[in-house]
Amino acid sequence: MSDNFFSRILNSKTVKFLLSLFRNRYSATAIIALVWAMFISDVDLFYIIKEKIELGEMKIEMNEISSKNKALAIELEEIKKNPSLLERVARERYFMKLPEEDVFRIIE
Repeated sequence: MSDNFFSRILNSKTVKFLLSLFRNRYSATAIIALVWAMFISDVDLFYIIKEKIELGEMKIEMNEISSKNKALAIELEEIKKNPSLLERVARERYFMKLPEEDVFRIIE
């Protein structure tokens, strides 16, 4: 059974083609270099694909952060121009108060 299996594999057209490629030293070297670059080296095909995916995710995250940064810059300019808005932000976010006031926090 095993002799028949191996003889069929060795007689297949694909194996004969690959063996004919390896007889030429230039094509053998090119195939070995290609296999090395794609699967064995530190920066192989899978690493490159993974890094491209991560780069795409980071670009999306960078765009989101950039848009948030622009919105915060606009809000900062509004706060700098309007003192009543500055007072409201200080009271709401940082629980600041005037000396004669009491602050009550309601936690739900």
